[in-house]
Amino acid sequence: MIEYDRFLNQILNGYRTNYDVSVHDDGDDLVATAESHVRQGQHVVFKEFEMWSANDDEYVYVFRIPHLTAELVQNAISRAYDDGFPKIKLDHVDFKHQHMCTRLVALFLFDDADEDALTAIRKCKIYKSFQFSLKGWMEMHTAGICLADERVISNRYGRETAKFLKMHAKHYAKHVESIN
Repeated sequence: MIEYDRFLNQILNGYRTNYDVSVHDDGDDLVATAESHVRQGQHVVFKEFEMWSANDDEYVYVFRIPHLTAELVQNAISRAYDDGFPKIKLDHVDFKHQHMCTRLVALFLFDDADEDALTAIRKCKIYKSFQFSLKGWMEMHTAGICLADERVISNRYGRETAKFLKMHAKHYAKHVESIN
């Protein structure tokens, strides 16, 4: 069994290396958020002479819901989408700064779950392309970990997030064994 507070701090510390992390202590299901903004580009001789550039953004929403139901999963996914989608900057005038990809991640920490809630996490398929992907795309990643038995689930887009959770669960188990 994974202790929630210690595991949340470990996950957030993993995100802090490359993300701006905010912890929410207001008693809401949304316990933390993390943002990452990466700009890639190609320059000729000087930085002022830019051939191309692309912005890659990720917004992570960490939810703590002890008993997961399908309705709570849908509400959390909608909340993450409603907050993250307006943050996508599609600049239609200045083509110098291009949007490439935005990932919205709904991450669930739970103790137990209904089977239809786990199905809702696995079957989440939110994907949008902008101008046939010429202006980039947006995808919704969903993943969760059961703190009682360390079971990790995700949708197709959230496989990397699931690997991240499994790595931290394994690290947590090693750390607990070394203390005992």
